[in-house]
Amino acid sequence: MLLDLLRMVRGSVEFSVSGKYPERFINITSRHRVRLWNVHRSDSRFTACMYRSDYRRIRPLARGAGVRLQVISKNGMPTMLFRYRERVGILIGACAFILSIFVMSLFIWSIDITGLETVSRSQMNDVLREHGLYIGAFKPSLDVRKLSRDVMIERHEIGWMAVNMTGSYASVEIKEEAVPPEVEDVYSPCNVKAKSDGVIVRIEAAEGETVVMEGSGVIEGQLIVSGIRTDEQGTHRLVHADARVMARTTRQASFSMSEQMKLLRPNGEDAERQMLEFLGLRLPYRVNAVDSPSAVSNTDTEVPAPLGITLPIGVVTDHVNALSEEEMILDDNSAEELLQQEARLYEAFALQNCTIESREYRLKHNDGVYTLYATYTCVEDIAISEPIGTDENTDLTPYVAPTEKKDL
Repeated sequence: MLLDLLRMVRGSVEFSVSGKYPERFINITSRHRVRLWNVHRSDSRFTACMYRSDYRRIRPLARGAGVRLQVISKNGMPTMLFRYRERVGILIGACAFILSIFVMSLFIWSIDITGLETVSRSQMNDVLREHGLYIGAFKPSLDVRKLSRDVMIERHEIGWMAVNMTGSYASVEIKEEAVPPEVEDVYSPCNVKAKSDGVIVRIEAAEGETVVMEGSGVIEGQLIVSGIRTDEQGTHRLVHADARVMARTTRQASFSMSEQMKLLRPNGEDAERQMLEFLGLRLPYRVNAVDSPSAVSNTDTEVPAPLGITLPIGVVTDHVNALSEEEMILDDNSAEELLQQEARLYEAFALQNCTIESREYRLKHNDGVYTLYATYTCVEDIAISEPIGTDENTDLTPYVAPTEKKDL
């Protein structure tokens, strides 16, 4: 293929040789180091191809050899340029096209990021932009090794990173650093206490002595599993108490909202703004506006990718919908519905580790404000560890649960 390209640039001539001694012409071309190709013999003559510059040099020698040369066709760039020599615009356009292709190849057209898990793609794009890698970046000015090293220093969650450049395409491969799990201290002596009030449903003690029976009520900070154990010989020793204490608890929360609300709703007026994106630059060519101080927009980007190659040109369409402000006065039903939505958000985040057995809502309206009081009955793990001091004054007497006194 490289040879064909060379022949096209230099230009070639297909010709025929006729005469008494065509073999003498072959010897002459070989003696003068003239390359021939596509040599075919038919009857008393043969056809061949040679470079255009060699053909001019060999014609006087052919007359001396007693042969006659006749041009069949001329091919290559010199012939094409001579044919269109009076059409300067075509030549200028071709040169401008080749120059633009060369200049555009010096910029980044597209970036692909792989290996992201906890870091979002938008955050990673912002970090890469800060270090000089973005669509439209000048490729010769990029030091990919320094860029990778600086990004890994700045973002500790990235354990390994590599940037590979293929033409105008940048591939960023990332492996996030594995976060070591928190190792629980299972050797330091401690007790298990209640972190909130509740009624014990189930105790799953792996270590330590349980001092509260299932079904008993406990208060916050009360000892449930003791880290002081007594063996058969009556010797006391400290252990790391470990237990899972499931208890039925009561959670309360309140949510408030004014009876007068201002809402933003679409009023039916919309517009489209279109921009041409080229190497990261956006050039607007169709601009429409909406007559509203408030609006919401949705942006779509179409990027052509013929044969799987992403081009640095795209069309960005911005759909804008106008919003109008409306006042709304809530009644009991609408206020309760909105406040219950807030309550469900509270359950999803604040009570995500609890099993909700029942919920009770109570709505109050006072001085133009609606308040929803929510009471939840939950089953959750209320165990919390508390270290036991190991100094000389530590009391190793086992805990004894208090008993009720009865009047005799």
